[in-house]
Amino acid sequence: MALDEPKEGDTKTEVYDFIFLTEKDLTENFGAFTIDYSDNWLRRGFSVMPDRGGASC
Repeated sequence: MALDEPKEGDTKTEVYDFIFLTEKDLTENFGAFTIDYSDNWLRRGFSVMPDRGGASC
């Protein structure tokens, strides 16, 4: 995750007042993403994970 300017072909998603840009290849390969923030003794920072819809084995 980084601050960046939009590039041709980026997918733009707006959530509240935030705009997220995703490279087209990532969107095509992984679909949606979940962004989480943790601030505890074990971990501090953002994590970006692809949504894996459906059940897992």
